[in-house]
Amino acid sequence: MNFDAFWQTHRRFIMGMAGGLVVFFILLAITGGGSKERLSKARVSIGRAQRQMQTNKLYAASQVSELKERLNMLRDRNQLLANRNLPAFRERFQVPPGGSPAQHYISLTGEMRDELIGWALRRNCEVDDSLGLPPVSPSQPQQIERVLRGLDVVDRLVHLAVDFGASEVDKIRIAQKRTRRSGRNVSPLDITPITLDVTFTRTSIAPFLNAMLAEQAAGRPLGLMGMEVLPRNDKRMEQKVLLEFGVGALPAPQQGEDLQ
Repeated sequence: MNFDAFWQTHRRFIMGMAGGLVVFFILLAITGGGSKERLSKARVSIGRAQRQMQTNKLYAASQVSELKERLNMLRDRNQLLANRNLPAFRERFQVPPGGSPAQHYISLTGEMRDELIGWALRRNCEVDDSLGLPPVSPSQPQQIERVLRGLDVVDRLVHLAVDFGASEVDKIRIAQKRTRRSGRNVSPLDITPITLDVTFTRTSIAPFLNAMLAEQAAGRPLGLMGMEVLPRNDKRMEQKVLLEFGVGALPAPQQGEDLQ
């Protein structure tokens, strides 16, 4: 076959093939180099992970089981201490399942003002008509629960004071801002303070104080955090005690706290 004639006839095809081969080898060199680099990085990463696994302390199944038992024991202990020191949240003050927190708050606080203050007046005791409630009703469910927990303790305290002859329960305040106890070991427990003053006229204050301690001993804590008994006013024949209480609940376990 005449090569010149073949070249003339198929020159474009041959040049196209040659160009395609050149492009193919160029792309192969580029992609091949990138693959080698990625392979090298992957090997380095695998080696690093293997070294970390060798240096990190691994726990056997028996050790994990032991840690789970200890965690459950600590949680039970926390709950026991909470039951002994945090006031219970009675059902009447809790928002019913599926109910509206705001509607329950408005309805209950209205009932409490009528019932509690009226009952105390019939027993010759004047009670702060605000009951410590904020001037503006809270709107958030957590805020509502916090105030209702405080109102639960206020209700118990007023009944206890009136039963032991108090003449006045005033300056009631349920704080809306939570306080967090600080110190070397900071507690995650959020506390809502309640403060109030109780006055006794022509009646000893001692039975009331003993009754508060009896509630604690009987497993019905009021959350007493502070107390100041003022000197007796002989001219007015009265004595006053300033009280501070705290309500709250254990924080819910955070996601990921359980041992797997």
